Amino acid sequence: MKSNKKELEFCTTCPKLCRFACPVANAEYKESVTPWGKVGMLYYLSKDFVPHTTENYELMYHCTGCLACRQFCEHQISVPDLLISGRTLAYEHTRHDKNLEKGLRNIKKYGSVYGTDLNKKMRSEFESVYFSGSLKVKIFAGCVYSEKQMETVKKAVFILGRLGIDYAGIYSEKEFCCGYPLYASGFEKEFTSYISKVRSNLSGTKKIIALCPSCAYTLRGLYQQYDKGIRADILTFSEFILPFIRMVSRNKKKITEHYSYHDPCFMSRYLNQTEEPRELITRTGGILSEFLWNRENSVCCGGGAMFRSTNKTVSLDIAYKRIEEFRATGSKAIVTACPTCTKMFRDSDPDAPVRDIIDIIYDFLSQ
Repeated sequence: MKSNKKELEFCTTCPKLCRFACPVANAEYKESVTPWGKVGMLYYLSKDFVPHTTENYELMYHCTGCLACRQFCEHQISVPDLLISGRTLAYEHTRHDKNLEKGLRNIKKYGSVYGTDLNKKMRSEFESVYFSGSLKVKIFAGCVYSEKQMETVKKAVFILGRLGIDYAGIYSEKEFCCGYPLYASGFEKEFTSYISKVRSNLSGTKKIIALCPSCAYTLRGLYQQYDKGIRADILTFSEFILPFIRMVSRNKKKITEHYSYHDPCFMSRYLNQTEEPRELITRTGGILSEFLWNRENSVCCGGGAMFRSTNKTVSLDIAYKRIEEFRATGSKAIVTACPTCTKMFRDSDPDAPVRDIIDIIYDFLSQ
């Protein structure tokens, strides 16, 4: 486990100042799953003050990785990173959550957490020209979009074409996933080995357009921590297309609809991008009504850090609470910029009107 003695001690002795911000604690109503409770257990495990049992390590998996706790932390401590180091410790002691082993097996066999060859699927959906090695700008679609929301990937490709961006290819290799599920599961050695292959696959690429914000953060941030990093500009889709939309929106008919934008955790707190997607929506003619908790203080959808794999019922409860908050805004639909958020909202309430920001831009440019 990485040396984080100071952070563990600070959290363990803290009077729970971030308790109210934790979506898991608010859903489970247990002190043991507050940031203080979880990190406290990790501290005791790291000191061998408590036995290394599956029950004690189980607390490491009650976290969505949302980073909301850090928003209210005087010391800016990342509890998710601490708990992921706890998951690594659990794996080393073979006390890890066995529900995560399926994802590990699938990544080893298929290059993604799903039991699907997404490289093969992607190449069957698009013409071969998109996979040319000569293209130095690449779309990184990610596993969730490619497995669950392929139509959104096609819309993203259409948007780039409509904006005159005909020089972007699509990343599609045996190592299809960015590797974040390995990191979040605590499979640190496997993560380090895997990302070296992805980095090699992306050698020579000058710019990466990541559709999924967790992929963007992983490629931009985690690779830098565990590897030499990727020598390419790594941008979110919103970040990349905003300058182009600013130009074309001046003389294009607007579509006036009433939305509430849900800030994905990786966009708002990890990548510090809250205004880019909002500007995209308003430039298409959208009218925004904000969630009570928004921007850096947005509430998680419940699907991050493999939480749905380990605590499905609670994760869906967290998503449903966010939908209840949306209904209080009076707007027509939730718009978000993350495929996991979209899936979580739709799964928790099939009647909820949920749209990806790519859908909004697609409708605007399709007129």
